[in-house]
Amino acid sequence: QQRVEMTLWTFCQSVLLTFNAFAILNEQRFLDKYGLGQGAVNAGYVPSGSARGQLIGVITATQYGRVPLVVLNVLVIFVKMVFG
Repeated sequence: QQRVEMTLWTFCQSVLLTFNAFAILNEQRFLDKYGLGQGAVNAGYVPSGSARGQLIGVITATQYGRVPLVVLNVLVIFVKMVFG
């Protein structure tokens, strides 16, 4: 019987996958439709301190951090190839 454990490595991979998902969301085609675009905070429709405003901030920050995400993805792929 094989035991599956949640290690720090698998947690970091899941966080990286979540940030990748946020990074590929298109603001005009998807986020604005549901009121999750940065324009909703700038226009005052969503308070920046609310949970929704914080989520919008995380999504926007992730979209600006695409280059570090590419580097982290390459690093994870390399580690997975070498160590399995």
